[in-house]
Amino acid sequence: MEQNPHPHQSSSSGSVPSSLYTSLVHTTENPLNVNMPRRAVDGTILLNDVIREFQHHVENRGILLSNILNRPTNAEPASVNSNPSQPGDSVVINLENLVANRPIVSNPDIGHSNYQAAALLNAALPNNNVENNAGDPPSNDAIHNVREIQQSLELLQKYLPFLLILLAKGLYDHCEGIFDLAILFATFVHSNSVVKREATAQARRSFTKLFVALFYIVVCFSFIAYVFEDEKLYLNLIFIPQYKQATTVWALLWTAGITDFILKLITIIFKICVTMLPVWVVPFQRRGKVYLLIEAVSQLYRSLATIQPWLYYLLESYQGAEKIVGVFLSAAYMVSKGTDLMSRLRLFKTAVLKVLQNVTLGSFPSKDQIQTAGNHCPICHDEYNTPILLQCRHIFCESCVSTWFDREQTCPLCRAKIVDDPSWRDGSTTFFIQLF
Repeated sequence: MEQNPHPHQSSSSGSVPSSLYTSLVHTTENPLNVNMPRRAVDGTILLNDVIREFQHHVENRGILLSNILNRPTNAEPASVNSNPSQPGDSVVINLENLVANRPIVSNPDIGHSNYQAAALLNAALPNNNVENNAGDPPSNDAIHNVREIQQSLELLQKYLPFLLILLAKGLYDHCEGIFDLAILFATFVHSNSVVKREATAQARRSFTKLFVALFYIVVCFSFIAYVFEDEKLYLNLIFIPQYKQATTVWALLWTAGITDFILKLITIIFKICVTMLPVWVVPFQRRGKVYLLIEAVSQLYRSLATIQPWLYYLLESYQGAEKIVGVFLSAAYMVSKGTDLMSRLRLFKTAVLKVLQNVTLGSFPSKDQIQTAGNHCPICHDEYNTPILLQCRHIFCESCVSTWFDREQTCPLCRAKIVDDPSWRDGSTTFFIQLF
């Protein structure tokens, strides 16, 4: 093959520039071991690349192969079209990109035939399309978010040891108070679940479980009284201040929490006593109203019990001329406390009215209606005991449906709304901790 003296110009017949062939030879051949089969392999590879690039341009531009073959030999060399969108019959084949992008396979001992060598080397060519179709790089927002997360983790890593040290010190310094709160909370959760379960059982209630829950509460009270004998926590239950000096906010919150749990356990004691009463004293259909009244009184009393400690803390924190600041803070506390007290008073009023009113859930059905219903209560599956006909025309035992409506508002069969909100009529006590 003759080399073109002008390496940057292509001949009219479309021959390959010698500079490109020379670079191809230097990148694919070992200068110490040059042989004729290797040159044939390189020529075959270059020819395949030219044909593929040519076919690509033909397919994109819609040029017929016959038109290209019939072109005159003295045609001008193809020039680069600055606007690819404009129609034209010129085709540009960039051999430099083909040579630069073609992977180099260094294997001096390539096969005996040119066809086998060309097929082996061209097997890696489709990988270029995979690389060109790779996903776009991540956006700036994603990179910025990743950097922020890394900075946050680094900041947390710096402060985490110190936070753990402070937490360990707080747990050690107040381990006794935390342990007492844990005991009170566990006792409350257990006793509350027992009362709620046994109140639903009605005549099948277990007196043993109720006595065990009552015993746990008494033991818990004895332990608290023994541990805090000097602090006289029982004075907080009757609104008598036992402070001798200004207290801290943490001591105030701890005292309010302990007092609240003790009052809630006292509430559960009253509910246990009502649950163990015989039927002739408090019928089952009226016990839900009694539970509601006990809970309403408890919530109102617990809300009032926190007023005295907070006022003492807000007023005694300042002396002299700064006393006016404590007065303003106390006034603000009472204004915010008024909303809570009004809600407790409304609940108490509702509970008292429900206890005093003797409102029946429905009317007494006739014998034909009872026979039509099947002579068996859908709740207890026994014969009707004081049957009652609801507004939805379903019949139940009065005691069974009264207990049902202590937990639900709708009929057990058709889900029609019959009663108002049944909160606190199932014997349960609120989990809310009154700290303010």
